[in-house]
Amino acid sequence: MSDINAFEALDIFHTRWALVAAGTIGHFNACTIGWGSLGTVWGRQAVTVYVHPSRYTAGFLRSNDLFTVSFYPEECRKALTVMGTLSGRDGDKAHAAGLTPVSYGGSVTFREAETTLLCRKLYQHRFSPEDLAPEILQYYAARPKVFPPDENGMAQPHWVFVGEVIEPAESETIGGRA
Repeated sequence: MSDINAFEALDIFHTRWALVAAGTIGHFNACTIGWGSLGTVWGRQAVTVYVHPSRYTAGFLRSNDLFTVSFYPEECRKALTVMGTLSGRDGDKAHAAGLTPVSYGGSVTFREAETTLLCRKLYQHRFSPEDLAPEILQYYAARPKVFPPDENGMAQPHWVFVGEVIEPAESETIGGRA
């Protein structure tokens, strides 16, 4: 990945955020994520992302074999804020954010991305509430607007998606930044 050193890579999701997208250019959704990791699993370069089940994007990730994870320059921070606060259920949030969706390897990314990782899903699973430490359940309970509880008022832990990186691309490969 361009311009990312090893220590920055450990914190990239937290400090720079990213967008995860799934679907095809005709029907997709994307959302801002701050939880993720880059590494190796099962002998493959992989990305792991965590998406709350209330997010519209979670359904796209569950039902598609491919997804993208893309990183953006600082000048796109406002766009990523929009992508993280509006729902694709309610309209075209990419347009509202000023981002340009482009088809990429059977999935979707955005022209403004500095780096996009095309991933083939290897694993998906939802964290089990009974397996979470009590302080993690408290973490969810303390943030009901961000992580809405289920219909019974119980915490809804995140879905975990592990994808093998099958194609990394920098902005020039996907049409350059706008």
